[in-house]
Amino acid sequence: MFGEDSKLKLFLYAAVLLTLFGYAGRYLALEPLHNQFFAFAAWAYILFVDNAVYRFSGSSPAVSRTGEFAALALWSLAFSCLFELLNLRLGAWYYINQPSTLSTRWTGFAFAWAAFLPSLFVTAELLRVAGLFRGLRTRPLKVTPRLLRTFLAVGALLLLLPLAAPGTLWPLVWAAFFFLAEPLTYSLGLPSLLREWEGGLPGKTLRLALAGLAAGLLWSLWNGAAGAQWGYHAKVSAGPQLFGLPLFAYPFFSVFALQAYSLYSLSAALRGGATWEEGSWPMPGRVPGLAFRYAAILIIIVTSYITFRAVDAHTVQLYLAWI
Repeated sequence: MFGEDSKLKLFLYAAVLLTLFGYAGRYLALEPLHNQFFAFAAWAYILFVDNAVYRFSGSSPAVSRTGEFAALALWSLAFSCLFELLNLRLGAWYYINQPSTLSTRWTGFAFAWAAFLPSLFVTAELLRVAGLFRGLRTRPLKVTPRLLRTFLAVGALLLLLPLAAPGTLWPLVWAAFFFLAEPLTYSLGLPSLLREWEGGLPGKTLRLALAGLAAGLLWSLWNGAAGAQWGYHAKVSAGPQLFGLPLFAYPFFSVFALQAYSLYSLSAALRGGATWEEGSWPMPGRVPGLAFRYAAILIIIVTSYITFRAVDAHTVQLYLAWI
């Protein structure tokens, strides 16, 4: 319906408006704009960076692959719900200062959670078009069935240990799904970091890790500036802190970025291997039909509803009656 030039301008105008509304709400204490500042800041950032990627390279996820970008946001919401449900057992984080108005609160959850993967991956795209780690080569990794089985075993262990001892081991969950998803994406012929390593190409992995670190810094900054916030039950005060987190905690965001890429690549099986990346190749073999995609969307909607209810009941610790 819209050409790329029209979408480029439309997304740029949307980014400017989101920035104006978000920061006006933040500094003028206008509710619920201040309360939901995180979602405004995150989506403004995503659209600005995507615009920059397009202007540098002539292609970007939101402008050039809008359908896949929308799928990326939907799967970001789905994976966030997965981790929120795990957090019912892990008890790692909580929410405070949430609006008592259900529609405002749930809309905030949806847009904030849907922003996590897009903000990660547009940052990685910006690093790619800037040429970071381009041409870097390492010794190729030999991927064997034994290595794939080892990955699955490590992933299962990293998932089970936090569930067994959530108080101290919950950070391990940030790596669990990387080890569980990578053997599957590799075996299915989907985009895979293992395949990158097999070709001696560490660039994408390093860009994702750096994007995760940058996104973690931004998420923590926006969270601290918003009225509605999340916090962590495990208080670790050792060493210097930045935006409310100790510096040594930020590398976990890099690990999370690798996990997010692997999980999203696995979800691409429902779309025949199509992803937000330029030049993604079709998945070999039979592609799931439209019925599977519609079923996945329905499952995500139902799961989101269940998750919102569960978070309201167990994870939110403080509501604000006037919002």
